[in-house]
Amino acid sequence: MKKTKEIFISAFLILSALLCIFAGEPIKTAVSASIERCLLTVIPSLYAMTAISGILMESGTVSAAGRILHKAGRFLFGIDGDIFVIFIFSAIAGYPIGAKMLLTSYTSGRIEKKEAQLLSGVCFGAGPAFIYGCIAAPVFHSPKAGLLIIVSSSAANILLAAFLSFYLRRKGSGAPERANVYLRSDMLSDCVASAGKSMCNICFAVIAFGVISGLLISTGILPEIAGLIEKLTDREFYTSAKLVCSALDVTAVSTLPAGDMTLLPAVTALVSFGGACVFMQISAIFRGKLSLAPAVILRTAAAFLSYGICRILLPLFIAGETVTASVPAAKIHQQPSPVPSLLLIIMTGMLLSNAKKGGKLRRQHL
Repeated sequence: MKKTKEIFISAFLILSALLCIFAGEPIKTAVSASIERCLLTVIPSLYAMTAISGILMESGTVSAAGRILHKAGRFLFGIDGDIFVIFIFSAIAGYPIGAKMLLTSYTSGRIEKKEAQLLSGVCFGAGPAFIYGCIAAPVFHSPKAGLLIIVSSSAANILLAAFLSFYLRRKGSGAPERANVYLRSDMLSDCVASAGKSMCNICFAVIAFGVISGLLISTGILPEIAGLIEKLTDREFYTSAKLVCSALDVTAVSTLPAGDMTLLPAVTALVSFGGACVFMQISAIFRGKLSLAPAVILRTAAAFLSYGICRILLPLFIAGETVTASVPAAKIHQQPSPVPSLLLIIMTGMLLSNAKKGGKLRRQHL
């Protein structure tokens, strides 16, 4: 069985390599678009939050805040205060950060394995920076659209957390221990360096799924799926194809046709689900220590819930946007520059290099 699996994987990789050679143009276009999304959207929206989340965990701030919110967490969802803080922070920080913080809690012994796996399905969110920067502004040209996505996806997470509370409440919980909050200079540099490594992993995952999208286009698989969606939903073929790409990599949502408010429920479902690329990032974070299956199941449920909630609330938002559209105003749109992200990458590389040299010097001294 193991040998058959190895042969299958090897054959798949060889076939993929051949397709990359002979179908270069679609893959080149998809990879170029993925790199652009990384520079203009992913790094600006996630880098700072990734570094801050590490500082919050290492400094003891999460545990200290959890002590204050312990009763609220137990009352609402049957979880301890520090996990309640992670649940709140993950909604504003970005997709893989909640999973990373949960893994830290699990490896430190604060929560059990099954609890961490279940919570990874609700400590999950795109974050306002991504929603407004990647979706609301370029696709819908409306802050209200971003607010609707946040409200719908957050409501779905709250409902799922309330459902899980029936299991989580059974687990006993004593009074939280007093936590000391401290901050060191090396902690800041370590967390920033760790955030840089995480950004590399995330961007490589986005680019990898850009290659997969290009392969699916060149083999005709993606056009077939898009054609099926076109027949079922009466959407245009281009829109259907972009929805399929967004299910693989949610950052592709930014390439949807602009101004179509009727796409909001589908976009909200995709944002709540996260997509295959996000799950690959979380799997890389877990590294086999935690199972990804509960998160996939719960995020699928969240997609359906947020879609329904968005459909219910959408008429209120459409009505408001119709009135606004009747009084046009001239606006100047300026394309974001990739230069800050490139400078950030260079500075992170310098920091990692200095950290590595410092580590060697410390080992030599010891």
